[in-house]
Order: sequence, then C-alpha cells, then structure tokens
Amino acid sequence: MATAVRERPLSPLGVPSTFVRIYQDFDRGFGGDTALMPIDHHRETNRANWDARVPIHLGSDIYGIERFLDDPEFVGEVVRFDAAKLGRVDGRRLLHLQCHIGTDTIGWARLGTEATGIDISPKSIEAARSISEDTGTVARFIVSDLYDAPAALPETFDIVYTGVGAICWLPDIKGWADVVAGFLEPGGHFYMREGHPFLWALDIDRDDDLLVVDYPYFETAEPQHWSEDFTYAGDGEVVSPDSYEWNHGMAETLQALINVGLRIDEVEEYRFLEWEAGPVNQLGDDGRYRLSERRERLPLMWSVLATKT
Repeated sequence: MATAVRERPLSPLGVPSTFVRIYQDFDRGFGGDTALMPIDHHRETNRANWDARVPIHLGSDIYGIERFLDDPEFVGEVVRFDAAKLGRVDGRRLLHLQCHIGTDTIGWARLGTEATGIDISPKSIEAARSISEDTGTVARFIVSDLYDAPAALPETFDIVYTGVGAICWLPDIKGWADVVAGFLEPGGHFYMREGHPFLWALDIDRDDDLLVVDYPYFETAEPQHWSEDFTYAGDGEVVSPDSYEWNHGMAETLQALINVGLRIDEVEEYRFLEWEAGPVNQLGDDGRYRLSERRERLPLMWSVLATKT
C-alpha cells in the first residue's frame, strides 16, 4: 500500500536518528570492519534525511555545541533531567541508542559514565567524534543500524539509554526491545523518555483549540511518509527531504520490554515537551513547552525505567 506524503509540524528535539541496513562501519575500538547488509527503502531514505540534517544541526543553538566547548561541566538539559531518574551513574558503562550527533552521549560521559553512542547516520557519527575530540570528552561512537547493533558491538552494558525523539524512526518495537535486552547486563537498567504516542497521533497543524486524532496510535506495517526541506534545529535546506515514521502505542512498547525479561520499575507521563509543536506552544521558565490551556487533556511525553531480571 502506498503512503501519502503529508505536511506536518517540526520533528522533535533530542537525539533522533534512523536505522537502515547499509554498509556499516562497525568500528570496534575505532577500528574498521565493514559488512554489507540488506537495504530497506524506508530506512535508507531516513538515513539520507538525517545525514542531510547534520550540517544544519551543528550550527544550531538547540544542540548547545558552543556551551559544550565553553563549559566542561555542561551536560545539556535533556541529560540533566534524565540523570535524576537513574541516580549515580559514574563508573558505569552506558550505551546510547540512536545518538545522532552525540551531544547527549557526551553529556552522559561528563557525568562519569563510560559512554558509547550508536547511530545509523555516518555523518552524525563523524560529527559526534569531532565534538568529543574538540570538547576533550572521552566517548565512543559507532555507525550501525539499530537492529544490527548487537553484531556491530558484541558487548553488554550497565545502562541502555534512548533519548528523546528516537523510536518513531523504527518499524518494529518488538525487535527494538530484543536489542535493548541483549545489550543489558543482568540487573542493568534501561531508561527512555519520549514523545507520547498520543501526541504523535494528533493533527497539530490545526488553528483551533481542538485536539484531533488523525494519525495512527498503534504500530502499523506502513509508515507515515513526510517530505520537508526544513528541520527542527537551525536554518537551512534539508537536501534529502523525505522521511518515514512509525508510531508505537504505550502498551505495545511496555509489553515488548516485559516479554524480553525486563521488569518495569517506573512509568511516568508528562504535561510538557522539549520542543514546540502546534498547540504545545507556551514556553515555560524551565525551557519546556506546554499547552496554553486545559493541560490536563493530554500527556505530551512519557518515560520508562526498567531493569533486566
């Protein structure tokens, strides 16, 4: 079934990335084994889209690269918030899935973790390594498709972390959960804070106050197809404008984690976003966005903390 190209508002802030089976630089220990993997059109398109965003994002204030350069204690607001949920992390091995240009990975490294970031976009990983070197922050970055990441990185970690705006680029939430569980040591923790699937299901281009569901809430075989020559961070034309996204219901995601042996320790829903999106346009003193009124109507983000049993 063909997908229709639709206009939509900006994609989320965070460290989003996409995953496609392409030539992969496995980069074990910054080395260079390379393997040929089958290419899926949707995810190859997404990879090109995220490669094209990198030079724009590097010049954007949203990612705070100048602050990382100027302040060796700066970790970024997303990581600062999420770190409070995980407690003390120094000395622990952390894997950041879908790390994009690596600023959040570097934030975790600055909190004392042995941090590794994985992303499908070679341009993103090139940028992440450059930022790591320029800031003097030690972190490892590896180019890999998420679903092939266990082959690219045959290791386990104390913490697996997924940042904001990530799983919407993945077609199979059960396969994602398998990867998460496989990377965790027994007793290790998984943490994710994401846009709420109810938010992704809304038509947020409306010019009234109605919250109208117009897109899938549950995972579907066919993705939503977007074509936009702009991005959420910085000014400039995205030269590969097409992208594909999948929503994943909250229960689908939680059950996928339970089915692979993770114990759900905490689930939270939030009335704020890390980015502006349609009616979610009221900027607070904390730098986050909320509905202008009747905020009890809709969760905008959610998080899950889980432990491998």
